[in-house]
Amino acid sequence: MLADLLNTLVGLCLAYAAIFPTALGTGRDRFVLTGAVVTIVLALWARRSDSSTWQSTTTVVTGALLAILAIVHQVTPVSDVLMFWGVLWAGLVSATLSLWAALYRPPQSASAAE
Repeated sequence: MLADLLNTLVGLCLAYAAIFPTALGTGRDRFVLTGAVVTIVLALWARRSDSSTWQSTTTVVTGALLAILAIVHQVTPVSDVLMFWGVLWAGLVSATLSLWAALYRPPQSASAAE
């Protein structure tokens, strides 16, 4: 649960970085790549305690896609619009799914029936 809550904060920071790109200055590209790696690590850590693993799997995929986008952006010029939407959606998806995984606990009767 702690990893999901931390991943929620990382996702919100990524969304902030997308909306206000000048707030981070020249270190924005490194911040986005670091945020993508941290998102992947926290989602893998959260898989162990999640009641269903699809949220963390989706968060890992989202972090991986963001990492690929950040690496491509460092190698070749990428449109600012693509970077905005890529970072914003990655941040929002990872924050939403991580918070959902942290708060959702199925009833005990449902897990006993399985």
